[in-house]
Amino acid sequence: MSSLNEPPAGDRPPSDKPASERSVYERALVDPPAQVVRDGEFMLGCFSGPVADVNVMDVDHPYHYPVPRLVKEFRCKEWRAFQLGDRRWFFFSALYEAKSFGLAIFSAWDRERQKAYEIRRMVPFGAFGIGPVLDGSTSGFRTPNEAISYRFDLSGGTMTVEASSRKSRTGPGFAGAFTLACGPRQAAMSSVCLPLGLNRAMYSLKAMMPMQGWFEAEGQRFEFDQAGSIGVLDDHKGFYPYRMRYDWVTGFGMDAKGRRVGFNLTDNQVRDQESYNENVLWINSRVLPLPPVKVTRPQGVDGVWHVQDTRGLVDLAFRPERKNRIAVNMIVLASDYDGPYGSFEGVLRSADGGEKVDASQLYGMGEKKYLRA
Repeated sequence: MSSLNEPPAGDRPPSDKPASERSVYERALVDPPAQVVRDGEFMLGCFSGPVADVNVMDVDHPYHYPVPRLVKEFRCKEWRAFQLGDRRWFFFSALYEAKSFGLAIFSAWDRERQKAYEIRRMVPFGAFGIGPVLDGSTSGFRTPNEAISYRFDLSGGTMTVEASSRKSRTGPGFAGAFTLACGPRQAAMSSVCLPLGLNRAMYSLKAMMPMQGWFEAEGQRFEFDQAGSIGVLDDHKGFYPYRMRYDWVTGFGMDAKGRRVGFNLTDNQVRDQESYNENVLWINSRVLPLPPVKVTRPQGVDGVWHVQDTRGLVDLAFRPERKNRIAVNMIVLASDYDGPYGSFEGVLRSADGGEKVDASQLYGMGEKKYLRA
């Protein structure tokens, strides 16, 4: 049995020294457990693939006192999100369950014409079918005029994202469908279970994959093939504090060698981020761990974001291109979210020195988030 204070031996970094004292960064990706909670405690670690059963509701005593399952379900923040695109288009979609409210988003950003097509709906106490098992599951949101759906067939090697919106007074109609290839030879996939304090933790699965599909808007149809199109999945659950904060950036693209390249970098409320973080560099189907990072914005969220570590492996500048802001302020609920889309400059290096990636070919998004709920 593991605990937040004593992870199982297979989950510990492969060094006798504390992670902060190592000259070269090391963080092992070990085989995932069958379940993320065993005997009432989280199985902490960084894993080389998805956990089949993300049974976070089986955790015992996530707070200082026993709470019923209904309280645990209400306190657990869950979302499934995708970033998709090629050199011209960037798509972002998310189904977010904060339990006091739900948020459904699909955004298509045409970089060439600087034009967006969007679905954005906040649903009180909204739930979208996000369960503990990803393989074989579906999640979605639907109204008479709008729809977003995700389908997951990990056993068959595919994930599917579909979205549509009818033409209205506020904007033109559009539709799109995208299939991501998540087989082991195609997807760069890893997951984490990271400590948040007490017997609380967060689980996240990240994956970069080749993508194909189509998108139609205003009488035009755009096709996407696996040779130059990429998709990224974020499947997430966490018992976060009442005041939740994090910084996050992700980007992807094709490098000069024709390889799929991308990254995921987060600075959040996780304890001991030297040993426990979700930061990775993706190259085709390889996942290369990266160290903790800090994000600074000397000119605010609309200016350049600087993303750096202390070992010289991450040195990025993120330049926002399109604003994406959501702000809510109620008595017991507040959300202050900035998630702009934009381009990158700088370099990413693998810890073993074998890879150096020019970030100027990558495009993606950043998030600065505060949630009180």
